[in-house]
Amino acid sequence: MKKNVLTALMVAAMLVGLVGYAQDTAKIGSTNSVAIGGAHLGVGVGYRNFHTVRLKGVSQNSFVGIWTNSQTSMAPYTSDSVQHIVSGNATNVGTYMPATANITVSNGYNLGGHGSWGNMESMAPVVSLDADIYQNDSWTLAVISNLQYYNMDTASSAKGGSIGETTYHTKVYWTDASNWGQIVRADKDPDYAVYSSGYLSGSGRTKFDLQMLEIDLGLKLGYTLASGLDFYVAAGPSLSYADMESSSGGRHDNDLDYIFGLYAAIGSSYWFNESYGLSFDIRYDEAFKHADTKYANLNLDSWSAILKFLVQF
Repeated sequence: MKKNVLTALMVAAMLVGLVGYAQDTAKIGSTNSVAIGGAHLGVGVGYRNFHTVRLKGVSQNSFVGIWTNSQTSMAPYTSDSVQHIVSGNATNVGTYMPATANITVSNGYNLGGHGSWGNMESMAPVVSLDADIYQNDSWTLAVISNLQYYNMDTASSAKGGSIGETTYHTKVYWTDASNWGQIVRADKDPDYAVYSSGYLSGSGRTKFDLQMLEIDLGLKLGYTLASGLDFYVAAGPSLSYADMESSSGGRHDNDLDYIFGLYAAIGSSYWFNESYGLSFDIRYDEAFKHADTKYANLNLDSWSAILKFLVQF
């Protein structure tokens, strides 16, 4: 977190310098707005319409099953299940009378699913600072920066297909509970075959936690329509610092990443007097890559809405 705090401080210092520059050099013409030049501090809340997160994962619970005519009748490979197959396919149970069976072995499961966010998790505190750098009649050009912080987590139980599943068409025997199992067969034996299969499926739980700090720096072009009422557009680059943690099948993966992007916004502000006002933005963010871990993947491209209380100084 030290690096993202340093980034925020650097941007804040740069904006403070721009405020001084704006106050000394801005060309202020006639305007109908009561917000006459200078700098504005905004504090508020934003809601971002995040995509659902794609959850990946693994389950390392291996499984060995046995069946005869249909894999849907597969049972765990135990002494009892072998005895049942031998008793149904051979005579004189208790002697060495083998029966043909299929043994399916799975080494684990690849899982897949989706996780969603709660309304509160999609909201973030927002702090902004903008400084006017040019005014002409009803037009104002300013530099603006926004700082947003998100703290989200999600989890999902997901299903998936088995990893490296192999089925053996072979023979088994059972004499008693201590003497049972698969008969070793030669590869050329007509009753023996080995092949890759996909009969089994498993389930598991995957979790994903995300803490994200986003800072942007852009230009804002505003136009005054009436006393105290301004409309504007803004755009510029953004930088997100993502602290991510995911887990699946008892395994964990932690990732830290910087994600660059662009944003564009349209909004309006209303000033109650020369010092205080409100603003509302509709904004779209496009990230150059996803927030990605070994077990989760989130597309950060999304719409958001931001409401701020403004102070002019």
